[in-house]
This record gives sequence, structure tokens and C-alpha cells, in this order.
Amino acid sequence: MAFKLGLTGGLASGKSTVAKLLGERGATVVDADRLVAELYRPGEPGAAAVRELFGAGYLDDDGAVDRGKLGELAFSSDEARRQLEEAVWPLVRSRFEAHAEAADDDAVVVHEATLLVEAGFAPAFDLVVTVEAPPGVRLARAVDRGMAEAEAGRRLKAQGDGEARRAAAHRRVDNVGTLVDLETAVDSLLADVHRAQRLPEFVLVTGNPNKLREAERILARGLEAAPLDLPEIQSLDLEEVLRAKAEEAWRRLERPLVVEESGLDLSALGGFPGPLVKWMLDAVGAEGLARTALALGDPRVASRCAVLYKPGPGDDGVVIGTGALDGELVLPPRGDDGFGWDPVMVPNAGGERGEETAAEMGDRKDEVSPRAAAWRDLAGKLSEP
Repeated sequence: MAFKLGLTGGLASGKSTVAKLLGERGATVVDADRLVAELYRPGEPGAAAVRELFGAGYLDDDGAVDRGKLGELAFSSDEARRQLEEAVWPLVRSRFEAHAEAADDDAVVVHEATLLVEAGFAPAFDLVVTVEAPPGVRLARAVDRGMAEAEAGRRLKAQGDGEARRAAAHRRVDNVGTLVDLETAVDSLLADVHRAQRLPEFVLVTGNPNKLREAERILARGLEAAPLDLPEIQSLDLEEVLRAKAEEAWRRLERPLVVEESGLDLSALGGFPGPLVKWMLDAVGAEGLARTALALGDPRVASRCAVLYKPGPGDDGVVIGTGALDGELVLPPRGDDGFGWDPVMVPNAGGERGEETAAEMGDRKDEVSPRAAAWRDLAGKLSEP
């Protein structure tokens, strides 16, 4: 089955440029606007829906939809826009699915749609990517392309702030640099997609939405999660804990799965608590961990993560990916974009202490995160020919 990539973004975000670049690199791009244009032709179901909703006055003499007149109505009336979307979106989705089903199994089929998430299409895709740029930049781009500033502002307002779009997307492409920067981002995205096509199917055992989103972002594909409450053996051996969790998860699910385990080794405590850090976090929190290390005069830590793929019972086919990161614990906690000990850990950068905590790094955390490194390691091993 072809890999289905949903590509979205607001007005003048650069979505169409990304679609063009993907097409130049071999992907099949299906533009939602083109599908709508087909549906608005005489005798097509989209034209019939417009006539039923708003009357024959919104069709031309040939029976095709007068898109200019309909657009004025849709952008001036929230109710009219809602009615139109409810009628046309299911037709667009059906047309795209027909394109995807006709494609080769190893193809990447891209559905370019501004309101892909708002239309409820996101769950149907293997990967949802949003192209983003600040509102002021998008307004200036739209005006530069010939759109009246008032009209551009009205359309930006009608599309909303994009919060739902960003929340639903697995990956984000920031388009604020040069065309070369964007080409580099597209090349990286497509390389990850081709790797994702070679990965086996599995369920990720986690009830943590942050861990799920991180895995989806790194692997460039949506994942099914199973929120099992698994007992953890009392051991300082990260792999031993991981294998025990995998065995119990297999006993309950009996299907290919991945489990993850993390540990934090405090230099001041001779490497303790390691994988037992969960209980220390529950007892004293991330701030308490940092306070302990600083009170003992040694803030150095090593954050470790391992992810294990288990395709069946026993050890046959088990593959483990690992990642590690050195850093220092600091106080007070800083940053809102993280979990666990992220707000109190400053990762080392190039062998030297950095300036930001992991919780202040945003998406750049993926470049240093031991969990992200473990996922990349596992994905590389699983996707090998």
C-alpha cells in the first residue's frame, strides 16, 4: 500500500512549494484545490452540492460552479462556509483515496490541503506534515503575490491560528529561511519517509502522549499506542528492565511491539538511580533530583534511553536501539516544552555545557535527546535491507 502523506499549512506558508519539491523528488502530489476544481465541473457531485445548498445562481451558464462568487460567500459567512465544507470535504477525501489506491505499493502519495486537519482527514494518513511561518510573514508573502492586504488578512483570520493543525501534525517544516534551507528540510523529510516505509508494523507500549508524539516525529509515521501499566523489576541494568517489560507486554498483547526505558545516572551518587529514576521523580520531582546533585557538589548526569522491538515470543528477532546524553543538573527549573527531568538538565553541546535546558530547546531537543537517538538507532537497524 502506498505511503500517504498529508501536507498542510496556512495561506502563504510555503505548503505549495514543499509539495512541488516533493513532487520533483518522486512523490505523487494530489492538490486538494485541483480535486475541488474537478468536483465543481458541470455534472460533478461538487457542483450539484453547491446548487442544492445555495441555488443555481452560484453556477455559470454551463453548470460549473462560479468559484469567485462562491468564494466571496464562503469567506463572508461562517455558516455558508461550514455548510460548503461539510458537503465538499467528504467528496475531496474520496477522490484522494482513489488516487492513493491506484498508486504503486512503494509510492509516496501527498495530499496537499490547507484545511486537512480541520476537515478531519488527519487520521487517514501515515504522516501529517505542517508547513509553518509567522502570520506577519505569511501576510507579506500573500500581498507580494498580488492579493489585496484586506483580502489576505480576511483569509488568514478565517483559517484560524493553526493551533489545531500544529497539534495534529506529526512533523513540522518551518519555512522562514531560504529556498536552499527548505530544500534541505524536504530532503531530510523524504529520507525519513522512505525509511518509515521499510519499518515493520508494531504497537508502541506507552500511555505518555509526549513519548508517543516524539516517536512519531522521529520515525516520520503515525503509531498506535497501548497504554499498559507494566510492572518494572528493581534493577540498575537498563536492558534487563527493558527486556522484562517487553516480555510482560507480549504476554498481554501477543503482537509486535516496542517498549522504552529511560535512566538518569547521577555522578554524585555513583550512577544511581539509573532506571530507578521513576521512583525518585515520583518522590522528590525533577527539582529534588537537581537539589540532591547540587548539594553533593557534582551536577554531572548521564541520561540514557533504550527502545526494544519485539516481533514475537522469546528473543528471536529482538532489536534494541540506544541513546545517551551527558549534561548537568541546574536550578531553578527552566522551560515549558519537556517532561521528566528536561526542565533541570542542561545538555552538553560538543563536549561543553550548553546554555539551555532540554525543556527550553523545543524541536531542537530532537538533535540531542537520548530518546530520539535511541529511536533513530532502532529505525536504522529495522530498516536495513
